[in-house]
Amino acid sequence: MTRLEMTQDVQTRLANHLAPGDQLILDFDDGVGRYSKVGVCSLDVSFRFLIVSNDAVDPVYDETLTSPAGNVLIKSYADNYLNENPKLTLSHFGLIQLSSAVGVLDSNVEIIDHPDVVTEAK
Repeated sequence: MTRLEMTQDVQTRLANHLAPGDQLILDFDDGVGRYSKVGVCSLDVSFRFLIVSNDAVDPVYDETLTSPAGNVLIKSYADNYLNENPKLTLSHFGLIQLSSAVGVLDSNVEIIDHPDVVTEAK
């Protein structure tokens, strides 16, 4: 199991959003899953934190990372980005930055509390 490191200030920011019964998800925002509003292809790598109730976790989040903030769910194929020492820090602008041994993956990881479920068009 991969460990997601995070600085204390990131842990504090996340703790301010989490309540009992919530699940933390590090979402690779690629248009897959019921919380994604992205519908077009992009060359950008984009991650965001989703905070959902435990009973509302989309099965697409099928892998678990350990972290100082507790277990964090991800899409298993996003592990390709997160398999080399992933770490979350605050930038000097106060943004949450995700990096790994290869460099910065996302310079602005947003926190989204209880996102609306996006219904898929048929």
